[in-house]
Amino acid sequence: MLKKVSIFLLMGAIALTATACVDNKKGITTPENAENKIISDDFMYDSIFKNSLFVGDSITEGFFNQELIDDTKVIADKGKITVLALETDVDDVVAKNPDHVFMNFGINDLLIRMDLDGKPVNDPIQFSIDHYSAFIQKIKKELPSAHIHILSVTPVTEEALQEYPQYKHIDAYNTKLQALAITEEVEFIDLSSIFEKRSDLHVEDGVHFKTDFYKLLLEQLKTFVQ
Repeated sequence: MLKKVSIFLLMGAIALTATACVDNKKGITTPENAENKIISDDFMYDSIFKNSLFVGDSITEGFFNQELIDDTKVIADKGKITVLALETDVDDVVAKNPDHVFMNFGINDLLIRMDLDGKPVNDPIQFSIDHYSAFIQKIKKELPSAHIHILSVTPVTEEALQEYPQYKHIDAYNTKLQALAITEEVEFIDLSSIFEKRSDLHVEDGVHFKTDFYKLLLEQLKTFVQ
């Protein structure tokens, strides 16, 4: 019981420092995104990803209410970190029995300062990677035929970096994720190309994203399921 309380308190603490902000507007072709016409709302992403599952934190939670994919294809919570996913999400993932699992954790893990027992965490990156690895191993054991894809941690704006200096370690975390993918024999997907093309995807907090990001993300990911 105490452990469950600790989980919810930790999630709440992290969520307060990284509140999810999602733009629920429909995609509209403007001069800024006319070149991305292929990512219109008419595209049948839900059909393409019919046997896929998206698991993660508030970045993944941004899929909710976007009308791009059905909410049942998303398991995500504000403030979620890998150690909590290991505790709470394995059974839910297994129950959905997906062919493809897209995982996106890390933006909150970088803010970790203590574990579920209240002990200091001196190396948040390694702490996260260890639990990420255990989470993947559990999914692989229960769903041996599922294809697991690790998504890179998305960048933040300079303003967000000033507020949360821990985000300066995003590149180092992604390097560790690449190594983890090799070790666990799963797919690592680098999302940096999205931000090389567009610099206007963040909402005001500089961490979370507008609707266009999720369309661009699905455009990139669809090649892994088709």
